[in-house]
Amino acid sequence: MREGSIDLITIAREFGAGGSELAEAIGERLGWPVLDRELAHRVARRLELDPEVVERMDEHAPTLLARMASAMLVCPPEAPLFVDAASVLSPDAVANATRLELQEAARTPPLVIVGHGGQCLFRDRPGTLHLRLVAPIADRVARVCGRLDCDPKTAAAQLRQADEDRNAYIRRYHEAEWRNPLLYDLEINTGRIAIPVAADLVARLIEVPAAAGAG
Repeated sequence: MREGSIDLITIAREFGAGGSELAEAIGERLGWPVLDRELAHRVARRLELDPEVVERMDEHAPTLLARMASAMLVCPPEAPLFVDAASVLSPDAVANATRLELQEAARTPPLVIVGHGGQCLFRDRPGTLHLRLVAPIADRVARVCGRLDCDPKTAAAQLRQADEDRNAYIRRYHEAEWRNPLLYDLEINTGRIAIPVAADLVARLIEVPAAAGAG
């Protein structure tokens, strides 16, 4: 854990492990703002795009097809091109805009950031606590089905794909491995530790050093 007073928390999470719920609980417990789903709307405003377009590419790296198409954009004008350039360039543009929005938001802490490579972007920032949430697949499937009203088989496929998307995102834009434990100060298994208990645990990590410093 970083020394000194903590004023920024990043939360990386397996899909369905309860990252948004924990962030909200921590925010309420500490009285801190949370940057989660609102981030896509901020990025959309920056890029002058529809928020739904940004949400579809949120925490996604470009596919192999998109990268190949992007390379084709440097071909001579007479070369055949059947790919929409805007759609090819959007994932990298969205990732860059996301980075800028996160850096701007972190200038006015305290703040809780959910996902989007915060554990890498602020890896060396003093006063930052990096969390990772995990849970057994059965618990994650149950949480996803409760939220999206889908069957377990579909939910299991969705969460595996989401996890791979997030790993690919971290690899491409931060040259790191999303599952690397050394990126985090604390890993919480929400299959064993309830969200309210986890929020209280994190809050104590924030409050105890501050109280010790005051004494």
